[in-house]
Amino acid sequence: MPDKKSFTLVIVSLILSILLSFFIYQKLTLLSFINISFFFGAGLLFIAFLTLTVKGGFFDGITYGFRRMFVSKGKELSKQEVDEMTPVSELLTFNHFPFLISGIIVTVIMTLATILYYL
Repeated sequence: MPDKKSFTLVIVSLILSILLSFFIYQKLTLLSFINISFFFGAGLLFIAFLTLTVKGGFFDGITYGFRRMFVSKGKELSKQEVDEMTPVSELLTFNHFPFLISGIIVTVIMTLATILYYL
């Protein structure tokens, strides 16, 4: 069951899709709504998947390597200082679930509109 944030993101995305399709194409058609809502759905899913990837620790090894290679304020970092630094996956406390659910819902609505357009 989607929570309030997901519902709000879906409603805002759909309203912005309608408004932008009117302002960009100077008319409101089903095809213009499909085009704009695709970008909103893809953007929401991109944010959700990027957050999920970072939270999963995929970039922790890369950032660890950069910390060992670069210096901080002109002095070399010791191994203990680098080990004590918080990994990127622990720094990110961003909840990806509302963006994932709303991205899926907007994409499903866009897909249904595309099916309706081609019928």
